[in-house]
Parts: sequence; C-alpha cells; structure tokens
Amino acid sequence: MKHMHTLKWQILRLMVLGWFLPLTAAILLFLLVVAGRIDTQSMRIITTSMENAAKISVLRISDCVDASKDASYLPNIKDSYNEYNKSGDRGKLYNNVTVFLAEQYKYNPCFDMTVLIFTDDPENLYYTGNTTGRGSVSRIRYFKDSARSIVLEKSKDLDTRTEFFSSDGHVYMIRNLMKRNFEPYAVLVMELNPEKVFESLKSVWAYKGMSIFYGDELLYSEGDTGISTLPVGDGKNDVFMTVSDTEDVVCCSQKTDNGVFGYVISYDASLVNIERRSVSITFWVLIVFLIPLIILVLYFFHKKINIPIKSLTDASKQIASGKYGVTAPLPKADSGEIADLTRNFNHMSVKLSEQFNKIFTEEIALRDANIHALQSQINPHFLNNTLEIINWEARINGQEKVSSMIEALSTMMSATMDRNRQSLISLEEEMEYVQAYLYIIKCRYQDKFTYTEDIDPSLMYVKVPRLIIQPVVENAVEYSSCEDGSRHVTLKIEGSCDQDHVDMKISIINPGVPSKEDMDKITGLLTDDMDIKPLEERSTRIGIRNVHRRLRIIYGSESGLSIRSDGNGNTISTIFVKK
Repeated sequence: MKHMHTLKWQILRLMVLGWFLPLTAAILLFLLVVAGRIDTQSMRIITTSMENAAKISVLRISDCVDASKDASYLPNIKDSYNEYNKSGDRGKLYNNVTVFLAEQYKYNPCFDMTVLIFTDDPENLYYTGNTTGRGSVSRIRYFKDSARSIVLEKSKDLDTRTEFFSSDGHVYMIRNLMKRNFEPYAVLVMELNPEKVFESLKSVWAYKGMSIFYGDELLYSEGDTGISTLPVGDGKNDVFMTVSDTEDVVCCSQKTDNGVFGYVISYDASLVNIERRSVSITFWVLIVFLIPLIILVLYFFHKKINIPIKSLTDASKQIASGKYGVTAPLPKADSGEIADLTRNFNHMSVKLSEQFNKIFTEEIALRDANIHALQSQINPHFLNNTLEIINWEARINGQEKVSSMIEALSTMMSATMDRNRQSLISLEEEMEYVQAYLYIIKCRYQDKFTYTEDIDPSLMYVKVPRLIIQPVVENAVEYSSCEDGSRHVTLKIEGSCDQDHVDMKISIINPGVPSKEDMDKITGLLTDDMDIKPLEERSTRIGIRNVHRRLRIIYGSESGLSIRSDGNGNTISTIFVKK
C-alpha cells in the first residue's frame, strides 16, 4: 500500500476526483438538458424561418400586384384603345399594346407571361413573354385553349380587385382595366413565375416541399408534400406545426389586401432527430476522448515529474549513504523548474564532494606535516635560539656579514615556525621572507646573481598564505642558468583586489629551460594525485608541490602554481591567487 501514497497515485486520484468525474457529470447533465431543448430549438428555427419566408413571399406578390396597376394608371393602353375606337386601326393598336407590355413586364423575373384581353374582342390576345424563355409559345397556346375562358368568367365579378387562380400548375393573376364609369374594357392576365415568387419558402429549415393556397384553393404545389387541403390551426398562432396526411408540416397564413395566402411547408423531421443524435454523439465522443487525454496527462507527469523526482530521490539516497558527487540525469528538455532543480541538485552534490575532498586533503596534509615534524627529531625553537647565540657572537667579533646572514636565516626560520599561528599574512610580510632568502643567495653567488622586481604597491596588504613565494623563487634560483654562468630572477606581482575579491598573479621568471624529464616531474608534482611520495624528491620540488596544494586547498581549483617555458629560453613560474 505504500506505493498508493506516491506522487503519481496522488496526481491520479486528484485528476479522477477533481477533474474527470466532475467533467463527466457536467457533460452528462448538459447532454440531458440539450436533448430536452433541441426539439424546441429546432421547432423554433423552423417556425421562425417559415414566418420570414412567408413575409418575403407576400412582399413579392405585392410587388406583382403593384406592377399590374401600371397598366391601369399609365394612359398608354387606354389611349391606344380610344384611338382604335376612332380609327379602327387594329394593327396600330396591337403594336402599341404589345410594346407597352414588353416595356413594363418583359424584364420582370416574377412574370412568365403577360396577356391583355379587350372585353369587346376576347378572341384577340395581346401578350409578351419573359426574356428568360419561360414565356414560350406553349404557354400562350395553353392559355388560349384552357385558361382564357376561366379568366373571362372570373373577370365578370372581379370589379377592381386582383385575383389569383391556378390551372394545371400555371399560376395566374388577373385584374380588370376600368373605364371612367367603372366598367371594364380589358382584362390583364399575368402568369406568375412560382420559382421566383415563392423562392423564399425553400429557405425554411429541413425543407421538402410546399403547397400554396389562395383562400381555400390550392394555388401551387412543389416537392413531396401530398397536401391538397389547407390544415386548420388552433386560431392562436399564424404559424403552427402539425401532421397532415402522414407529413410533418409547418403552416402560415398571411392576410393581404388581395386575399389570404396559406403556406404549407413539409419538412424532413428526420433531420431534427439527426441533429439530436449528432449532439449526443458529439458529447459521447468528448467523453471517450477524455480517456486518452488522461493517459497523455499521466504520461506527461510520469515523464516530466515522476522520473526526474525519482532520479533525484535515488541520487539523494546514494549521497546519504556516503557516495558524494553523485548526479542525477538532466531531463531532455533542459529548461523548466524540474531541470533547474536537477541542475542545482547536481551542482550542490559536486560542491559537497569537493568540500569533502578538500577536508580529506587537508587532513592528509596535516597528517603528513605531523609525521614530518616527528621525523625531524630537532626542536625548531632550539635551532632558532642557537642562531641567536651565534648571531651575537658574530657581532661581538665584528663579523657583520655573517651576522646579517644569520639574521636572514633566523627570519626564514621564524616564517617556518609560525609562532603566531597565522595561516594568512600580508603580501608585505611575505616579501620580507623573500628578501631574507635573496640576501643569503646574494652572499652565496656574489655578482653572479641579480634580481629585479615589479610589484603593484596596492597589493602589499592583500592576505596570502605563508611561504608561497619563497619556495618558487628558490626553485627559480636553482634552475636559473645564463651562458656566462650567472643567475637572474625577475619577480612581478600584478592584479586587482577589493573588499571581497582578489585576483592576483605572481610571476617568477628565470633564464633556462628544464629538460623534458624535469618538466615531466614538475607536471607530476603539480597534479592533485595524493600518491606521490614527496620525500623521494628534492626539497625545492617538495616546496613547489606544497605551494600548489595549499593554494588549491585554500582558494579552490582556479588558484595554484603553473611552470612553463615562454619559448624564448626562459622559464615562467606563475602563482594564481583568486578568491
């Protein structure tokens, strides 16, 4: 049961209880609400689109009626008819009337054909067709054979109204042209283009077919409706939905100045069910897709969080067991909080390892120092006191040079004894030890030894480890060799310092280049290998190794000693002090 309390399982429980279950419940609730409202919304869409389409159709019928009134209001037909009654020129009458009809109605897409019949001469027809070609000869022939008699019969009781009727799929609009005494002298007949006049009705949602009624008579029918009588509503709404002859229909009535138009549209009810099912399927698909989404989220947490944290946990356990310096692998995406955490952990582990190695190295160095002190078998204080006695004897006997040499040697002995237990001294004090050593060397080599120095005065108060320059100068003196047998050493100290940081470079230059064998030994001495046995080397080499190791221990890997050739026959020993 312990693994159930891991981060992975906690995240899984949180996702299931706080995200998956609430989201699933919300989707199911929403699905039920949508399923309950989708029918109502679909019906609203159908009825609204039906009402708007019927209004547009009525507007087009009104436009047709207004266009037909031009034949009455404009004097062209009446003047031509009166002129004909005076002159009897039927050809001129035919020409004037047909030209007027063409100018007014030939280019109107709502009319397939326009016919004028004078009541005193019903056998002669004056007509024009539409430019679309729908007003063909067949329409005129049908009108003469079948519709003319109906028009003449209806015009008797028409008065000034406009009336609509249909005959074998042809939809006609008729009106009388009246004299001043309100007696009709002609009948204007317009065959309507149903595809244009009733075009808006096809925009009703889920449209299958239409039936248009004028009053109680079927005026036009299209599509799969099968409706021959106008359904009766509840009297409360102008738009209603019902089932007529097994067809799902939506009905709308529109009152106009020219009568009542009834619109019946059959619609595909299966589309409503499809809409409902499509919504249901959509939401169930969303629920199904939640499963791979959860898997992806879990995979993301496992790869981006669990694995890196487990690596950090394993590495921390190894460090706790004493394996310092262990690092955890960085995530592939080397950015983000986990990567920063891993990077900082690795840096801390490496630093911890360096600190333990440093402590271990210091303990080894302290052990070696104690061993060497035991091996010396001589009390340094006794040697220093003995030198003081010899110094006084030399002064009493007038041996000033010997006395000065003994004082210089005593100064160096004091540096090695470290009576004040100060591991760090000022550079100025360190240079006193160097000068004491150089005095002894000058006494030894006389004119065959020369020394120059270039020291930045601002660095004289910088704290440095005791005896880090003298051993290197001693090594340079020992290996310095000019062609005339003389020896020369140049000391140069430069750098910068402030309250918290020091960056100093101490260069000791001497002529002559060590042999390849000696350089290999020097390189070996200036490594961090603890297995080198310093007692087997010469004292100067022990000294430079001691300098290098102490600088590394105190200041870190950026400090230390390097010895190299400058390529011009000189050897440069450089001490780096950085903190």
